[in-house]
Amino acid sequence: METQLNDRFYMPEWRDAQQQIGFAQAVRHGNMLRLSGTASMGDGFTPVHAGDFEAQLRHVYGAIAVTLDHYGVGFDAIVRETMYVTDMDALAAAIPLRRSFYGEGPFPASTAVEVRRLLLPELLVEIEVDAVLPA
Repeated sequence: METQLNDRFYMPEWRDAQQQIGFAQAVRHGNMLRLSGTASMGDGFTPVHAGDFEAQLRHVYGAIAVTLDHYGVGFDAIVRETMYVTDMDALAAAIPLRRSFYGEGPFPASTAVEVRRLLLPELLVEIEVDAVLPA
């Protein structure tokens, strides 16, 4: 799909909630794509996979993949990743799952931060990424 400079992308199943809250899933500015923090949310912007860190992580990366695909790129386009987690031990145990999305790389610059809680108490992980799009 052809995109315009400074265009916005809204997840189809979250569009109403994103507009009500006031944020886009992704914003393209030139060849940079910035994705908002993505959590394990289902239709109607409600939490899914409560209590299951790996299932939430898989769901989040799936939503990121949908957004990247909208712009015609994959995980290899990601240059920066920030993960917010409520349990750093759960993240450490899920590193193999995380790596499965990036394959053999290239790997992004990454930061992981443990937080007391996310937007909703059922959420265990939220990830934001920046990607570089083809010129």
